[in-house]
Amino acid sequence: MRRAPHALATTTDRDLENGVTTVRLRGELTLAGVGDVHLAVSKAAAECPAAVVVDLTWFGHTDPAHLGVFATVTREAQTHWGVSVLLCRATPEVTDGLGGIRPHVALYEDEHLALLAVRAHVPRWVRRRFPAEAESAGHARSLVGGACLSWQLPHLRDPARLVASELANNAIQHAGTEFQVITAYTGQYLRIAVKDGSRAVPRVTGGPPTTGAIMAPGSGRGLRMIEAASTHWGVTMTPGGKIVWSLMRPHPVPSPVATI
Repeated sequence: MRRAPHALATTTDRDLENGVTTVRLRGELTLAGVGDVHLAVSKAAAECPAAVVVDLTWFGHTDPAHLGVFATVTREAQTHWGVSVLLCRATPEVTDGLGGIRPHVALYEDEHLALLAVRAHVPRWVRRRFPAEAESAGHARSLVGGACLSWQLPHLRDPARLVASELANNAIQHAGTEFQVITAYTGQYLRIAVKDGSRAVPRVTGGPPTTGAIMAPGSGRGLRMIEAASTHWGVTMTPGGKIVWSLMRPHPVPSPVATI
């Protein structure tokens, strides 16, 4: 008698040292779990890390056709966010199952080789730690402004500095903990984020957000400024704290050409 497949579970780890988010899949992929894989990897990519690595060490499948989800999320992450998705540590069975879509996915023997591939693409990623002191907001502005200039994004310098300042002030005034400022450029978005040691979510008005990642406009002055300057912004909860992040599109989306 055929054994029942092990339920699929996903965990997400964010490494602020190298900017890489790792999604770990454990269990067997059935048709019912395809959506879970798609959601986990898509949510990780939507935060615009340097890259998303998918660890397949303890992952299996019941039908090779279901593995097509990796080609889908790889394409979507690159198209929508400019973020690369790299698979690693697949079992021989999964590697064989990926055969039909290998031209559309990046598969590495282990996580170390995947990280080498990330570094080879020289992701634009800057991170610095600051104390919860008033002058740290100015240092955060300088860090992000300098990154914009070095990445040839002078038109984003002023709004990015504003967002960095408001995010830093929020951490200083409301979290009261040491915080980290992270900024990255994927080609599709400039990301500005602040990680602090408080799990209190910035207060907003209105109903609950329509997704787990994107937040409704804020009620406070700083939140309104962040919302106005950002294409997207949101909060990611982490063990012992949170990351408040903003995404800014470096170039406007072309308007559809009207036809007569």
